[in-house]
Amino acid sequence: MRFEAVFLGLALLASPTLAQDAAGAAASAPVLDADGTLDVKALPATGKPRQCVPLRDVQQTRSVGSDVILFRTGVNQWYRNDLRTPCPGMRDDRTLVFRTPSGSACALDTVDIIDAVTRIEHGFCGLGQFTPVDVPKGAKLGR
Repeated sequence: MRFEAVFLGLALLASPTLAQDAAGAAASAPVLDADGTLDVKALPATGKPRQCVPLRDVQQTRSVGSDVILFRTGVNQWYRNDLRTPCPGMRDDRTLVFRTPSGSACALDTVDIIDAVTRIEHGFCGLGQFTPVDVPKGAKLGR
C-alpha cells in the first residue's frame, strides 16, 4: 500500500513536467505546409526585431511568396522580413537589387525586382523590420 501511494505521488509530480516537455517540443517543432515545406510565416521570433541588417553580412536572400524575404547572415542565423505590402513581381528567376547609401538594408528601404537575364525591372518592394528566426538546417522553404 505504501508503494502505491509513493508511486502515485511521483506520477503526479512528474506529469506537469512531462506535459510541459511535450508542449515545448510541439512549440519548437517546425511548422510544415501540406506539401512538406516550412511555413516561414509561422516561425517564432528568436529575438527582438532589428531596423537594419548590414549588407556585407548577408550571405543569402530568399524570397518566400510575395510578402516575405529571408536573409541569412551566418551559418544558421536568419532574419525574416515581412514586406510592408505584397510584391507580386518576386519570383525564383528574378533578382533582388538593394540600392542603399548606408550599406545596410533597413526597414522602409525599397528593393528592386530585376529579371537576371533580360534586366527588365518588375517593380520594387518596401522592406519591413528584420525579425530573427530559427530556420531548421535542410528545411525546404516554401514559396
